[in-house]
Amino acid sequence: MEGVRKQLSVGAMWSAGGRVVSNLLGVVSMLALARLLSPADFGLVSLATIVLSIIAAITELSLSSALIQHKSPQREHYNTAWTLNMLRAAAIAVLLVSAGYPVAWAYQDDRLIGIFFALGGGALISGLVNPRLVDFRRRLSFHQEIFIDLINRVVGVVVAVVIALILRSYWALVIGTLASQVAGVIMSYVLLPYLPRISFAHWRNLFSFSGWVALSSGLNEVNWRADQLALGAMLGAGPLGQYTVGDRLASLPVRETTAPIAGLLFPVFARLQDDPERLRHAFLRSQGLLVAAALPVGIGFALVAEPFVSMVLGPAWSSAALVAQVLGAVFAITAFKMPVTPLAMGLGCTRSLFQLDLAFIFVRFPLIFAGLVWGGLVGLLFARCISAAIGILMYVFLARRLTGVSVRAQLLVCWRSIAAALVMAGCVWGVGLMITDRSESLQLAIMIPIGGIGYFGASFVLWLASGKPAGPEREALDLLQFVRRGEFRTPA
Repeated sequence: MEGVRKQLSVGAMWSAGGRVVSNLLGVVSMLALARLLSPADFGLVSLATIVLSIIAAITELSLSSALIQHKSPQREHYNTAWTLNMLRAAAIAVLLVSAGYPVAWAYQDDRLIGIFFALGGGALISGLVNPRLVDFRRRLSFHQEIFIDLINRVVGVVVAVVIALILRSYWALVIGTLASQVAGVIMSYVLLPYLPRISFAHWRNLFSFSGWVALSSGLNEVNWRADQLALGAMLGAGPLGQYTVGDRLASLPVRETTAPIAGLLFPVFARLQDDPERLRHAFLRSQGLLVAAALPVGIGFALVAEPFVSMVLGPAWSSAALVAQVLGAVFAITAFKMPVTPLAMGLGCTRSLFQLDLAFIFVRFPLIFAGLVWGGLVGLLFARCISAAIGILMYVFLARRLTGVSVRAQLLVCWRSIAAALVMAGCVWGVGLMITDRSESLQLAIMIPIGGIGYFGASFVLWLASGKPAGPEREALDLLQFVRRGEFRTPA
């Protein structure tokens, strides 16, 4: 257990560092492009990428997950995965090209045709990626994947910004994406040389795991993208651009903060699938860590979203600030359910995920469309709050069924983080009321430190008052000692 824990700590350190850099690059890219392009440009490309995401999710084979879950994959397993991924990429390209004309007609914008063709080419490129990259995760060695991700991001950001400066066109977003995909495929073979061959030897074995994951992934993507498609159809590309940029800004802090932890969970749960007691302990520990990481950044960003968006994007993006405020808090509380999906996958219970996602569609769809029809953008945001709360309950009950961990235990492991987040919110909100007439930069300079002091101070006091129990606070102290000893270096 100690060996796995040390590997996780090293992996988390590498992931955290890489995600911080990647996060900064993503923020710089988004802010720079938002200054150079219009909300309508973002909305136009978003329509195409939404369709791409839905098609990709529906055809998702989750072959990497199947290889991770497999106890001893052989060369033919990797070749089969590569072959199936290539066929999937070709299918995505054909579907995108075929969808270009009807979508352009439905949204009355012929520019979508060219975007769909370009994204179809990008799908073909992505299908060539090295199938053995999964070995890094199997070994809980993440720095190579992080390096590839950073190269992809740098190439995509540089190309997109340069094209935006030259053309001031939505094509900057498309070409930047294509450049990132090309860089990713090249780097996957540079870091791990491998010559894949066409093979169908183990397709049944891989599909036995990935079939339900694919269905679940498809349902999830349709579920989470339906609001954007409906908003674009009802209100147009401009409001859709505001909504998608606000959504991305809101999700960014939580996603990048929790990714170093969440990315480790599936291979760990897969290793512990035959040890129920250690699995329950690992699940609760991961849930506590994810909530402790997500609440301060998600709720904190929601509290400062208005001055932040006003300062960095300008008045043209005022609706994006409202979206970021509401969804920042929504993304923060969804940390409660983050470890449930890798838990179910690690246990091979992918059918349960599919059934849960199918049930959630019948909850979320009516709420989303009713909110959009009756209240426009504000109604849509209100509906997302309600559906998120219901979704969390559904996932924690699934976790109880898979592990035997009660809902009460899942909440108790997070109670100090919840209390500290409330203290932080009260402090930042109170200070914000007193400085509303100051400049946005001054508001941020005051509110962000106040929020950090409020959260971490309250967490530490509550931890001491509770008798220094095991939990996120102890994990943070252990990590600091780990860094001081210099054990974050990757073994030779």
